[in-house]
Amino acid sequence: MIKTSILVYITLASVMLYICTQDNGAAGKEPEKPLSTTHYMAIDRKDTARMELNQFSKKVEGKLIITYHKKANNRGEIKGKFKGDTLFVNYVFKVGKNKPTYKNPLAFLRKDGKLTIGIGKMENTIGRTYFKKDIPIDFEQGRFTFIPVP
Repeated sequence: MIKTSILVYITLASVMLYICTQDNGAAGKEPEKPLSTTHYMAIDRKDTARMELNQFSKKVEGKLIITYHKKANNRGEIKGKFKGDTLFVNYVFKVGKNKPTYKNPLAFLRKDGKLTIGIGKMENTIGRTYFKKDIPIDFEQGRFTFIPVP
């Protein structure tokens, strides 16, 4: 019985020592550099939008600012990835100078070097908003079409 207890403690101590000495991959590692950075702009009547996209090997990150003519601006960050010709991102943003942040999914269709924002039905699950899976995203009704700018 005592030998079994000692063996269990030695095994647990070995596992804990192993876990504590493992490199988690983040420490001392340089951040991944983007493969490319593209700036985009879109205009819809008196409203404008600017986007900066950093393309990495498996993901996309950047900034999106929407300037409205008669209401507070949206300013935030986007993170996501391409699935075929469609860019799916989460947009974490603030409205005007308000403190709360909001998080919404966005989808952009890439065609002829442009990115057109789509409109889709949304659903909420456990506090997160998603595009409804069974209803296609409409890129014809999208308000902003982003074109690359220098």
